[in-house]
Amino acid sequence: MPRKMLISGIILLLLFSAFPAAGKSFETDRLIVRDIAGQLAPGRFEQLAARIDATLAEVINFWSAQPKSTELGKIIVELEQPLPGDVATSFFLQRQENGRKVRVIRVFGGTDHPRQLAHKLTSALFPHPDILIRNMMGEAAESRFGNPLSFPMCGFNKNEWVMALLQADAYIPIAHMGPEQGDWGKEIVNNTPTVKDRRRQHACYLEAGSFGEFLINAYGIEKMKKFYRLSKNKPRPWEEAFGAALENLEAKWLEEIKLSTGSKAANVATLLNLWRINPGTACFAAQDLAAGK
Repeated sequence: MPRKMLISGIILLLLFSAFPAAGKSFETDRLIVRDIAGQLAPGRFEQLAARIDATLAEVINFWSAQPKSTELGKIIVELEQPLPGDVATSFFLQRQENGRKVRVIRVFGGTDHPRQLAHKLTSALFPHPDILIRNMMGEAAESRFGNPLSFPMCGFNKNEWVMALLQADAYIPIAHMGPEQGDWGKEIVNNTPTVKDRRRQHACYLEAGSFGEFLINAYGIEKMKKFYRLSKNKPRPWEEAFGAALENLEAKWLEEIKLSTGSKAANVATLLNLWRINPGTACFAAQDLAAGK
């Protein structure tokens, strides 16, 4: 199948010598890694498990977070084959296992450097029903500790993408991004998010990631965590967490976008061209450019 759609994120290297050759499973006090597809030789699986555990450690340190293993169970990472079209990505979900709800990250392909892993590990540490909040926080981790080819960055800077969206008249106001998958051009089929509106999905993810980065840089990680905590009891408490209404925060962010991309006109023009050619394939084309293909 051609790649026409994207189906939508150093510390403990424990006891690898004691790994069972069969079963391909690795476990620490906070993490379980399973090779569901049976696609990796033992040595390669050990290397990937080390990368996943190191990424989790970086994410935990960045957020000053607790893994919540006692409360929520260990985070489970399941390694699977790439999605149709050789698409590499990761999904976060919660499901019942052994009589309790557990946090699961399904990693499709990208076994040398999983895509969106840091993003989804953040979602596992801070589960929330509002997709905007998950993506604002998740992309902050992915841009620091993840694969730069991951969706929605696709090898470029998120601010450059947002500037291209503005120039293409494809910008979606933050207030128009609801909390559900359907508001982001997606739906859940068999525990897997599937894309229904590729243009909207990519724009929403780009903007949420860039906006979340702005809020963290301008107000600090603790304010973002406060926003997360307060939002469990009331919808998107912008003023309580950041001291300003959404429209004011959004205006400051967009002004920062214009300032930060002023010297990146060539990149913005490239992304604008890819978007105008086809929003549905813009990410793949950008990944190919970034990878030098």
